[in-house]
Parts: sequence; C-alpha cells; structure tokens
Amino acid sequence: MRVYDVGAKDEPQEVSDRLLTIPNALSLARLLALPVVYLDLVDGRLVRAFVLLVVFAMTDWLDGYLARRLDQVSRFGTLLDPISDRAMFLVVGIGFVMADLLPLWALVVLLLRDLAVLVVGAVLLVRGVQPPAVTRIGKTATFGLMWAFPTFLLAAIVGDGASDPQAVLQVLGWLFFGVSAALYYVAAGQYAIVVGRGDR
Repeated sequence: MRVYDVGAKDEPQEVSDRLLTIPNALSLARLLALPVVYLDLVDGRLVRAFVLLVVFAMTDWLDGYLARRLDQVSRFGTLLDPISDRAMFLVVGIGFVMADLLPLWALVVLLLRDLAVLVVGAVLLVRGVQPPAVTRIGKTATFGLMWAFPTFLLAAIVGDGASDPQAVLQVLGWLFFGVSAALYYVAAGQYAIVVGRGDR
C-alpha cells in the first residue's frame, strides 16, 4: 500500500552510510525531547506534554517521508527511528504511570514485547545477521500507539468538568491502545517467523 511508502520514488533507493541527514536529525530531536515530556507529565504540565507528543507523532511519519523523498535513507536512520519509538514508549509510558494517566499493566504489556524483540535483535546483530525489516503491521501498531498517548492526555486536559468529551476521549484512547497493542504482538510474531525461516 502506497500510504506506507509515501514519498518513495519509482526507482530503487540506495541505502547510504550517511549520519548527517534531515530525517536522522528529526529522530535525534525526538530522543532529546523525551526528558522534557517526562518532566512535563510528572509535574502536571499536560498541555505542553500533549503538544510535544503530537509533534513527536507527526515527525515520526515525517522523517520517513523525507528520507524517501530526499534520497536520505541511511543505515543509521533505519536503526535510530525505531530506537526513538521504543524509547518514547518507555519514557512516556513511565511518565504516564507516574502521573496516574495509565495503569502499570498497560505499560508492562508494551515493554514485555519490546524487551523480547530487543533481545532477539541484539542476538542477531552479535551473530552478524541483520534483524528483519519493520512490517506494515508493525508500522500500523506504532502509529496507533503514538496517537493513543496524546488522546489519553487530551482526556485528562479536558477534565471532569466536561465529562462527556472526556469519556469519549478515554474510550478512543483505549481503542487506539488496545488495537495497536494487539497488532504490536502480531508484528512480533511476524518477525519471529522471518527469523525462524532465516529469510531477511
């Protein structure tokens, strides 16, 4: 589906060893912003945390688009982008739990999957084997989770004074979270099958 590869050109694109690219700068900026988001969450600055998370989600799509559009697909970028996503789920997830915006079990659901994928990926790299490419289901799951967190935050910002909008946002947030978490595990299963078959 073209939506997953928007910005891609018709001819095959070469993966470079460049470090200094616009997409890599965006991924790095997301990593550097995470401590600010965490502190905003635990200190109750929910509006700024919401804005930063929305920007985070938008740039997660934008860096992939720019990499394809500007011929700046790099090996470093293909590693940095998913690392920034996983770091976001870890740091922001902990911030949500500390701020009583998310139950601990929901964070554990995400982290157990990420830990398993991280361990398998590290073993493959040590053996000199390239980990499997991110699947479309994996991209969809990440996208959904990226928007679940801001939706939960918006529900908290709306507050109890407008109970109907808050309830709708909470339901929407849990819908994003539940469907995306399920797809997250389906994607992990896909990676396990690829590794088991030995095709990369």
